[in-house]
Amino acid sequence: MYDKIADILCAIKEDQPELRQSLSPETDLNNDIGLDSLEMIQFMLKVEDQFNVAIDYDQFDYEHLQSIDAFTAFLKSCQPQEQPLYEDVKQ
Repeated sequence: MYDKIADILCAIKEDQPELRQSLSPETDLNNDIGLDSLEMIQFMLKVEDQFNVAIDYDQFDYEHLQSIDAFTAFLKSCQPQEQPLYEDVKQ
Protein backbone atom coordinates (compact mmCIF):
# COMPACT_ATOMS: atom_id res chain seq x y z
CA MET A 1 0.00 0.00 0.00
CA TYR A 2 2.88 2.37 0.84
CA ASP A 3 4.44 1.92 -2.61
CA LYS A 4 1.16 2.69 -4.39
CA ILE A 5 0.68 5.85 -2.33
CA ALA A 6 4.27 6.87 -3.06
CA ASP A 7 3.67 6.25 -6.79
CA ILE A 8 0.56 8.44 -6.72
CA LEU A 9 2.41 11.23 -4.92
CA CYS A 10 5.32 11.07 -7.38
CA ALA A 11 2.92 11.17 -10.33
CA ILE A 12 1.22 14.27 -8.94
CA LYS A 13 4.53 15.97 -8.09
CA GLU A 14 6.23 14.95 -11.34
CA ASP A 15 8.13 18.24 -11.29
CA GLN A 16 10.03 16.95 -8.22
CA PRO A 17 11.94 13.84 -9.41
CA GLU A 18 13.84 13.72 -6.11
CA LEU A 19 10.61 13.24 -4.14
CA ARG A 20 10.70 9.41 -4.20
CA GLN A 21 13.99 9.30 -2.29
CA SER A 22 12.67 11.65 0.41
CA LEU A 23 9.47 9.69 1.09
CA SER A 24 9.11 7.45 4.12
CA PRO A 25 6.18 6.09 6.14
CA GLU A 26 6.60 9.12 8.43
CA THR A 27 6.39 11.70 5.63
CA ASP A 28 3.80 14.39 6.39
CA LEU A 29 1.51 14.67 3.38
CA ASN A 30 0.86 18.37 3.95
CA ASN A 31 4.06 19.82 5.31
CA ASP A 32 6.75 17.60 3.77
CA ILE A 33 5.33 17.20 0.28
CA GLY A 34 3.59 20.51 -0.10
CA LEU A 35 0.47 19.46 -1.93
CA ASP A 36 -1.61 22.48 -2.87
CA SER A 37 -5.40 22.23 -2.79
CA LEU A 38 -5.72 21.07 -6.41
CA GLU A 39 -2.97 18.48 -5.95
CA MET A 40 -4.66 17.26 -2.76
CA ILE A 41 -7.92 16.75 -4.67
CA GLN A 42 -6.00 14.89 -7.40
CA PHE A 43 -4.33 12.75 -4.74
CA MET A 44 -7.60 11.82 -3.05
CA LEU A 45 -9.32 11.00 -6.36
CA LYS A 46 -6.41 8.83 -7.50
CA VAL A 47 -6.32 7.04 -4.16
CA GLU A 48 -10.04 6.32 -4.36
CA ASP A 49 -9.63 5.08 -7.93
CA GLN A 50 -6.50 2.96 -7.47
CA PHE A 51 -7.53 1.42 -4.15
CA ASN A 52 -11.17 1.17 -5.18
CA VAL A 53 -12.35 2.73 -1.92
CA ALA A 54 -14.80 5.45 -0.99
CA ILE A 55 -13.17 7.92 1.36
CA ASP A 56 -15.64 8.96 4.03
CA TYR A 57 -14.95 12.68 4.25
CA ASP A 58 -17.11 12.94 7.35
CA GLN A 59 -14.55 10.71 9.09
CA PHE A 60 -11.50 12.17 7.35
CA ASP A 61 -9.45 14.60 9.40
CA TYR A 62 -6.23 16.59 9.10
CA GLU A 63 -4.50 14.12 11.42
CA HIS A 64 -4.79 11.44 8.71
CA LEU A 65 -2.35 13.48 6.59
CA GLN A 66 0.32 13.72 9.27
CA SER A 67 2.12 10.69 7.84
CA ILE A 68 1.77 8.17 5.04
CA ASP A 69 1.32 5.51 7.74
CA ALA A 70 -1.57 7.47 9.30
CA PHE A 71 -3.17 7.88 5.87
CA THR A 72 -2.73 4.17 5.15
CA ALA A 73 -4.38 3.26 8.45
CA PHE A 74 -7.29 5.53 7.58
CA LEU A 75 -7.59 3.97 4.10
CA LYS A 76 -7.85 0.51 5.63
CA SER A 77 -10.98 1.70 7.47
CA CYS A 78 -12.63 2.90 4.25
CA GLN A 79 -15.30 0.87 2.51
CA PRO A 80 -14.54 -0.68 -0.87
CA GLN A 81 -16.41 0.69 -3.87
CA GLU A 82 -19.01 -1.64 -5.31
CA GLN A 83 -18.38 -0.27 -8.77
CA PRO A 84 -15.73 2.00 -10.28
CA LEU A 85 -16.16 5.59 -9.13
CA TYR A 86 -16.02 7.24 -12.51
CA GLU A 87 -17.75 4.67 -14.68
CA ASP A 88 -20.53 7.10 -15.59
CA VAL A 89 -18.00 9.74 -16.68
CA LYS A 90 -16.60 7.42 -19.36
CA GLN A 91 -19.99 7.06 -21.06
